[in-house]
Amino acid sequence: MSASERVLDALIAVAGAPRPMTAAQLAETLDVPLSSAYRHIALLKKYDLIVDLGRDAGLVPGPACWRLGQAMDNMEMVASLARPVMLELSRVTQESVGLMQAVAAEVFCADMIESSLSLRCSFAKGRAQPLNKGASAKLLLAYISENTRRLALQGLPRGPEYEALEAELATIRSQGYAVSESEVDFGVWGVSAPVFGPGQRLVCGLTLMVPVIRVGDRLNEFVSATVKAAADISLLLAGSSDQ
Repeated sequence: MSASERVLDALIAVAGAPRPMTAAQLAETLDVPLSSAYRHIALLKKYDLIVDLGRDAGLVPGPACWRLGQAMDNMEMVASLARPVMLELSRVTQESVGLMQAVAAEVFCADMIESSLSLRCSFAKGRAQPLNKGASAKLLLAYISENTRRLALQGLPRGPEYEALEAELATIRSQGYAVSESEVDFGVWGVSAPVFGPGQRLVCGLTLMVPVIRVGDRLNEFVSATVKAAADISLLLAGSSDQ
């Protein structure tokens, strides 16, 4: 288990506890040494994801955690506006389409339209994975805040791999989309484009998922269709904010 996964487990434990949780209780829940629990706590406190009530009163979700909860509620509205566009993209391409959101250091599937073909790719609604591999993850990683990006990449040692990823993220921002092949699931090709809200604020990513054997000479078509669909959703969000 990576360092980021252990920190996320700590956050989930505190957020899901029925009452404030002490550091000792957190260590017992995660089955880690108390010193490790304190390191997780320090990092989560740094990003306002948990708050220490002091005097052994325990740990509770912090303001950033509540903001994430509010963002998830807002995502339901985004998904309802985006669904007709997602359905059309899936119809035109005959492939699976996902609406992907960055939550802490993970990429979360907020909605999913599956391909009608028997051989298809799917990232099930509600599924999450670390925010560092695949088109969806890298697209979101390229556009999220510097602090969130640093948290997501903290387990990646500095060196050629880190520098290559930074260069790839710069390319993604420049071209306006991300592509990947077999980075998350073998034999799956994906393209992801950003969906923006008012003020060009990143809301989520729109991702087309295709079995590699069906990409062929349709690659540019898939990229163009996904970028256009993401832009169409962005326009819908801009219009809804004006009402």
